[in-house]
Amino acid sequence: MASRRIVNYKLIILANISIIWVVFAFLFLYNIILIDKNDVTGRSLIIFSLAFATIGFIVSASLVFYLKNAFRHYPFWLSVILKMLLALALFVLIAFVMLASYYVFGQQGTLNEFADDFYRNVFLSRAFMIFMFDLAVMTLLTIIMLEVVDKYGPGGFWGMIRGKYVKPRIENRIFIFLDINNATSIAEKLGHTKYFRLLRDFFAEITIPLLANGGEIYQYVGDEVVLSWKNTPLNKQRCFKFLRQSFFLLKRREPKFIKRYGVSPTFKAGIHSGEVTAGVIGIVKKDLVYSGDTLNTTARIRSKCHELEESFVVSEGFLHEFSTPFAYKVNEIGEMELKGRTEKEKLFSVIFE
Repeated sequence: MASRRIVNYKLIILANISIIWVVFAFLFLYNIILIDKNDVTGRSLIIFSLAFATIGFIVSASLVFYLKNAFRHYPFWLSVILKMLLALALFVLIAFVMLASYYVFGQQGTLNEFADDFYRNVFLSRAFMIFMFDLAVMTLLTIIMLEVVDKYGPGGFWGMIRGKYVKPRIENRIFIFLDINNATSIAEKLGHTKYFRLLRDFFAEITIPLLANGGEIYQYVGDEVVLSWKNTPLNKQRCFKFLRQSFFLLKRREPKFIKRYGVSPTFKAGIHSGEVTAGVIGIVKKDLVYSGDTLNTTARIRSKCHELEESFVVSEGFLHEFSTPFAYKVNEIGEMELKGRTEKEKLFSVIFE
């Protein structure tokens, strides 16, 4: 189930990018016609666009499924160059096979004649050079688009494009404030640079179950990450699944972390839900921001985890109209005072059975 949701998420991104490639195929064909009309005279516009879209789909699929995170430990500029080189090598291979197939089935003559004709009239033609340049441009745009999508998270990019949050709007959302246990002592032991690498690996690991359960990353704050879902009964179930899957995933990754850092991170989390105001803020650096008492309350609940010696603490508001799923045990802690609030909040602990 988890892997299927992640695959579906990637397929949606791939479908959107493929549509863009098809649209640009017409523009690129027009570009070739302007520069080298003889090479495209008598060619089918539909066949050209389908060929371009097929190549674009394969190249984009390699970027989305394999190359997107392949060089995430490299500097951004080097990562882009390596992805471009691999994508272009793949493009040349695919284009060669497709064009060779076209000449094999569309031309008559001996193998030597075909090879000579293909080399002179296709591979060294100006149209093919233009085609390669256009593919390079689209590959670069695809890489940049994937980086932007990663910046805003699932659904966030297209929401920004549609202008969904240009005007502030009220939303009912679930929030999880999650951070690493004993972060200060771990940072002192590892040092700044090595601790940052641990943080990066930790956040990368929990992103897998987050995507699998339809969650969104709102923001990173030091060793803390704020996660969010729309407030629905189904998403409340997904929140619990996310916590459970993350907990056991880190258990399985424990040998890797100990080998690399000498310590394996664990985490605590506070969960709450309610209304917030959502909107875009900023002039030089724009960002989607949620504001309201719900966020403040969630942060206070997370801070109670250490005091109560509980890993996962949820509010009564979150548990409203919520049926505790199998394999989870919810225990009432009682009403607690939260810093900055006059009213007490009833809290509950969550244990995985």
